[in-house]
Amino acid sequence: MNKTTHGNSGKIVLLFGFIFTGLITFTLLYQWANPSGGWLRGINNAWVNLRLNSPAYLAVVFKDEAGLFDYSYGKLINKPADPRIIIAAIDSHTLNTLGYPFPRKYYGKMIENLNKLGVKSIVMDVFTIDPDRAGPESERQYVQAVEKAGNVTSIIDWDRNNKTYQLPIKGLDIASKYIAIPNMDKTVGQSDNVVRKVYLFDPDTTYSDVPGLKIKCPKTECGPLGLAGLAAVSYAVYHGMKLNEVYSIFGGDSLSLNFRFPKVRKSHPGWENDPSTTYSLYQQISVKDILDGKLSKEQKESLKGSMILVGATAIGAYDHYPSPFQANMPGVEIHANTLDNMINGDFLKPVNGLLFSLLVLASIWLPIWLIRYSISVITMVVGAAFVLLLGLDILLLNRQYDFAFGYYVVCMGLPFVFVTVNKALAEGQEKKWIKNTFGQYLSPKVVDIITKDPSKLSLGGEKRDMTAFFLDLAGFTTMSEKMTPEELTTMLNEYLSAFTEIILKHDGTVDKYIGDCIVAFWNAPLDQADHKKLALLAAVDCQVEMGRLNEALTQYTIKPAARVGVNSGPMVVGNMGSKTRLSYTVMGDAVNLSSRLEGANKFFHSKIMTSEATFAELKDVFDYRYLGSIRVVGKAIPVRVYEPFARKGEAAPEIKAMLKSYEAGIEKFYKADYAGSLKDFQAALAARPNDGPSQFYIEQAELYIKEPPKDWDQSFNLTSKG
Repeated sequence: MNKTTHGNSGKIVLLFGFIFTGLITFTLLYQWANPSGGWLRGINNAWVNLRLNSPAYLAVVFKDEAGLFDYSYGKLINKPADPRIIIAAIDSHTLNTLGYPFPRKYYGKMIENLNKLGVKSIVMDVFTIDPDRAGPESERQYVQAVEKAGNVTSIIDWDRNNKTYQLPIKGLDIASKYIAIPNMDKTVGQSDNVVRKVYLFDPDTTYSDVPGLKIKCPKTECGPLGLAGLAAVSYAVYHGMKLNEVYSIFGGDSLSLNFRFPKVRKSHPGWENDPSTTYSLYQQISVKDILDGKLSKEQKESLKGSMILVGATAIGAYDHYPSPFQANMPGVEIHANTLDNMINGDFLKPVNGLLFSLLVLASIWLPIWLIRYSISVITMVVGAAFVLLLGLDILLLNRQYDFAFGYYVVCMGLPFVFVTVNKALAEGQEKKWIKNTFGQYLSPKVVDIITKDPSKLSLGGEKRDMTAFFLDLAGFTTMSEKMTPEELTTMLNEYLSAFTEIILKHDGTVDKYIGDCIVAFWNAPLDQADHKKLALLAAVDCQVEMGRLNEALTQYTIKPAARVGVNSGPMVVGNMGSKTRLSYTVMGDAVNLSSRLEGANKFFHSKIMTSEATFAELKDVFDYRYLGSIRVVGKAIPVRVYEPFARKGEAAPEIKAMLKSYEAGIEKFYKADYAGSLKDFQAALAARPNDGPSQFYIEQAELYIKEPPKDWDQSFNLTSKG
């Protein structure tokens, strides 16, 4: 395997991992110091919006007409608005009939009507700073109504940038139950302008800081507190609590909103045949309908014991804030959502910061750690991790924890993309290298296998049981003397190309060409359980091809013969050579013996010679004969050798006739019945004229009849390497 390519690829991935980890660490530290900023937070906000809205998308896909944001798993993460919270809406109908701003006496009348219907608290998200254009009497009626009600909260204007205050009209501050501020949007600006965190009490100023403010709340109760938001005062009135008691429960830090989802409602249920609808988080009742008493039975019942927030909802009259569910939403609904979270105790809680940060950083290294595996494995593991984290995100959100899954999408997703692209490029180079390296001497099938899964390829100096194959063209020296170099080269290419195709057809690996000799082996680089059989099938088919070529290539007067030697045993295989030039080859005594067997064919005048080590288990697969036992040069231990002719039962008729007599002769010969064997070998030669081994044993029988060998171990000693 191309270790240089993989080494460089691994270093690049590690470098990316350290750089990306540093970037994310810096981002996390920055966001810790600046909670409203950071590009990661913006991405996570986009995920939050998608997560909350996806149940509704699924409802559309599956055509569930009743489905909304609580469809499917939406029931676990999305909650509808609390019906106890109602918005008295300064809507288009109110403005069209009363004008804007309309006389404040109408606010007084609205307060009287609401209290008659049993509301528990009323919070005015309406500025009453400038004098009433309808005159002082209109203002007096409003202030009296507020004082009489005893459950109305009014607001003052607090300019945070200039640190200035504007009080409401004279007498309204002391007449109100509480004074609050409406602008609790200090965290607006987190990439999409959605108010995701709110303060219940302003962190920058207290009631004691506001000059000229007169309130019923004693200094011991309200003086040191930050100015309260609309939700905090409404909660206090609803539960009959003091503001400092509310503060003791919720504290002064910012809180993460758990958003409620909107619904479609009738705009004026108390009207007859009104087709208009309102898409809002909370039930909105038109201020004009409240003034006119044109409320439905259901509206009247819902107002009993309710918390009312009075605010503008008419286009052009309200302050616009997007939510995860709506592009534009009246600001009063932010206060309503905050109040909803308060009374239901379900603000989102942060996950432990240290644990969260460690998990984010660890997620970066998961794809990097998996680089040793295939892209499919990396994809499955990272995909499983994403699914697990997604499930955890939904589960934790159900338990009111803000898990920030979007961080993991980025911190695991970007390294995953980098690793897979880098690995794909490296594997592309590796596959190109494999094809260039092995394409010339491996079958296309084998090359395809190791290209698809390079892990199957082992290129180190590995010792394994293998089969070696040597094929040599007999009479090459004679051919070279009688042919021109060009003719000789062309002829060799014809024969060697044909033999190479047969070797590759039987999934062999072509090691090298040595002149007119082909060296091949089996059981490397891929495991081949039947490597011995494959090598012998290649040897048999090469002899068949030899005969076909000699007939087909009529342009050559010389008809060569081929000798094949096949042996199996332990060999060392791998890339061997110098630092600048390597060759994938085999070495070992078993390889050398294969070469000796090819040459030993000259001794018996046979065409294929294979050892007992290769052939012992294959005698039922081939038509064959036993050649004898030989002791090659340099070896003291003899080797039993065989000559296969064809697959079992497929030998030519003359070979089958020859084998019948030959086997009878062999049996007698090795029982020292040389005279008896001579007749059988002669019959074998008659059945197949020019049969080399039959001629060899005829000569040996004639020799031993005259002078039987003494102390013969029935092995022939070869005196040359062949």
